[in-house]
Amino acid sequence: MKRLLVLTIAVFSLCSCKKWLSVTPKSEISSTELFKSEQGYKDALIGAYLLMTSTSSYGFESTVGFVDVLAQQYAIPGSTHPYYYASLYQYDQLSVITPKDNIWNTNYNAIANLNNIINTIDDKKSSMNPANYALIKGEAMGLRAFLHFDLYRLYGYGNLVNTPAGLSNKTLPYVSSYSKNITPPVTGKAFLDSVKNDLSRAADLMAKYDSISVARSAQNGLDIPNADHFYDNRKMRFNYFAVRATQARVYLWLGEYDKAMAAAQEVITKAQGNLVTFNGGTINDPNPVNKDYTFSTEHIFSLNVQNMYDFIKPYIDQFAADGLNINYSQLAHSGTVANDLYEINTKPGMSLSDYRYKELYKKISPTSYLLLKFTYVLNSSFKDRMPIITLPEMYYIMAECYNETNDPVTAVTYLNTVRTNRGISILYKLPDTLTKSDVTAEIQKEYRKEFVSEGQLFYFYKRRGNINIPGTAKVMDNSIYILPIPQRERDMSSGQ
Repeated sequence: MKRLLVLTIAVFSLCSCKKWLSVTPKSEISSTELFKSEQGYKDALIGAYLLMTSTSSYGFESTVGFVDVLAQQYAIPGSTHPYYYASLYQYDQLSVITPKDNIWNTNYNAIANLNNIINTIDDKKSSMNPANYALIKGEAMGLRAFLHFDLYRLYGYGNLVNTPAGLSNKTLPYVSSYSKNITPPVTGKAFLDSVKNDLSRAADLMAKYDSISVARSAQNGLDIPNADHFYDNRKMRFNYFAVRATQARVYLWLGEYDKAMAAAQEVITKAQGNLVTFNGGTINDPNPVNKDYTFSTEHIFSLNVQNMYDFIKPYIDQFAADGLNINYSQLAHSGTVANDLYEINTKPGMSLSDYRYKELYKKISPTSYLLLKFTYVLNSSFKDRMPIITLPEMYYIMAECYNETNDPVTAVTYLNTVRTNRGISILYKLPDTLTKSDVTAEIQKEYRKEFVSEGQLFYFYKRRGNINIPGTAKVMDNSIYILPIPQRERDMSSGQ
């Protein structure tokens, strides 16, 4: 396929547990040379993560920028804003084509690198430590599925529960080989079956190693060589629980609620204590150095985006680069939207309790509530962390599955667990008398609050087939929800 004709991977040195990699390019080498050792496979895997941290992917556009603009997460003030046309879904504008196509190209680039690992590692299995073989191959397969599924969430069909015909339509190519040949698009069913298959195989490979912390592996009779700290900070890598969480996403997309619940519940019950815990209230610490703005203890899978604030700053600062004029490129909430979302006028105590309202806004004016989630604080141990999958989402998935299977009472208990862990007073606990439609509305509000600047809300709307969404008068349909694939891709596919 034409996505990546030449593998370009630099050799990286791994460092201490404080940061999962330190980038030290030494040379560009051929895959044959690279894969002569276990270290080569480690370097290649880190190379794929580095692609994911680029601004054209999860470092910005797939999270803070383009994808959240599509969800109307921000108040775009006018036509001079860099995301103005994206907010209007004018996919033929250059300012929209560029980030849209870059997400496609970067993700498929990373997939090509992962394929080079997956397609060669079995030949080296006999000479590799079993843990290295299982975890490296498992991560690569899991990431390949994860990246493909996120591409499907942008360029494929949503609302499959109500319009299953979308599964029969050809959409994207599922690329599983490292080749110059063009991979043709397949049906949604075939594509998502491949996602599920890769995730299942990844889970099988990683389960016994990742179901406990690496630090305790020796106590459980597992030999996980980690002298180079390669397996430190598993939540910053695509670990076993990230696989299960992604399975929960996939099954929910397909309306396979029992399977979605089984996957999400395993993460909730087994990852807590070994990998994640709810935020312990550090967001309330008066010292900014100690504030965990992204609730990083809840990250199931996150990325270390080096110097992340440098390219987020122009979009979350009060002032323009000159330090004097108003920044008209802000990605912010209006006060009206924020106060309505958190029900400040009807539940005034929310402004004093919900961490997300009282700690993650900087109120500049009634029309501009700046977002502090990715605030830079010198010497903070929490900076440069981009959440990709988090613990609250698993609770929301459980709530939605119970609600869709006509048990809104149980659904409410999962929502209340997250709300309690966001500091919301018991006075505002959701009652168990809510109807199914009430619970759906509450889940939507939670997605809007919890995942601002994380790129998840657009997928929520698309998965459910919402015709109307807050922030736009547009009627949402497939012409908006299904993004056009890059023109170059279409031209090359038609020329086969």
